[in-house]
Amino acid sequence: MNTIKNLLLILFVSISASSMLVSCSKASYKKTKGGMPYQLYKGKDTQRIKTGDYIKIQFTQKIKDSVYFTTVGGLPQYQQITEQQNPYDISELWTSLRIGDSVIATQLIDTFMKRNPQNFPPQFKKGDKIMTYVKVLAIFKTDSAARADYENGNKEWLAGEIKTIEKMLADKKVTAQKTPSGAFVETITPGTGNPIDSGKYVSVKYTGTSWSGVKFDSNIDSAFGHMEPLSFVVGTPVGSPGAMAKGFDEGVKAMRLGAKAKVYIPSMLAYGGSPQSPLIKPYENLTFEIEVIDVKDKMPAPAAPAKGQQPVSIDVPQPQK
Repeated sequence: MNTIKNLLLILFVSISASSMLVSCSKASYKKTKGGMPYQLYKGKDTQRIKTGDYIKIQFTQKIKDSVYFTTVGGLPQYQQITEQQNPYDISELWTSLRIGDSVIATQLIDTFMKRNPQNFPPQFKKGDKIMTYVKVLAIFKTDSAARADYENGNKEWLAGEIKTIEKMLADKKVTAQKTPSGAFVETITPGTGNPIDSGKYVSVKYTGTSWSGVKFDSNIDSAFGHMEPLSFVVGTPVGSPGAMAKGFDEGVKAMRLGAKAKVYIPSMLAYGGSPQSPLIKPYENLTFEIEVIDVKDKMPAPAAPAKGQQPVSIDVPQPQK
């Protein structure tokens, strides 16, 4: 990449240096055409990466011996290999690697500063060094094959998280209802009326806590700066505007008007490896305490402005789900 910022955007894979190199053969020490020093630890497979392939990779990146990004303890990442190669960048190496190969690449911040001194990210300082550890786990010829492997990996990871939650609930003798996808709802107060169905417009109070015991969001705690109820349409598909995390949404569907419950959510039904809060660790299971304070058949239509008045736009802070 031309800048460190762009470099970091491409590096979304992980493995610790020690575990990556255990089964590798003797390393060779070379430089890419762009001048990037690297060490290659060859695997035993003969299948080489080609342009157009999709690769499954693990990755750790360190800056000044501190981990800057890693997916250690999480899921590998996938990306397609294109013809574009950038000097002094890991992209120079892709088509020379095979399944099982590991690479340790070294990049000096001073070199980036010399090559592109403008718009340089301020968090990087002269004399810093970036160490990148990559291992090629698999190669796929089609997007569908890579996607199938990705989805299978997600299912296996979620299954493991569900077992962890089930064991925790059993150890604490907590009775909880399992939702279709694998969240767990411990009813504190049953509430009244029918269970909440998709399409209903609900308003809730909530507090979210990570499994490391950190409260990361709440609309009943003034410390988080938003005390208004959280209102949304239940069953809105994940990724659509106004959608909640799947585990949160399914937890509310298991409740009734006036109900209070604790909802135990696997990370894969919440934020997975990309938490929206620095208070949540990647792949950390979450607990939400939820109270349903209102249920309507559908979302109310916005009030029309009185004749002669102009609509007013108000930015309402949205809590993290």
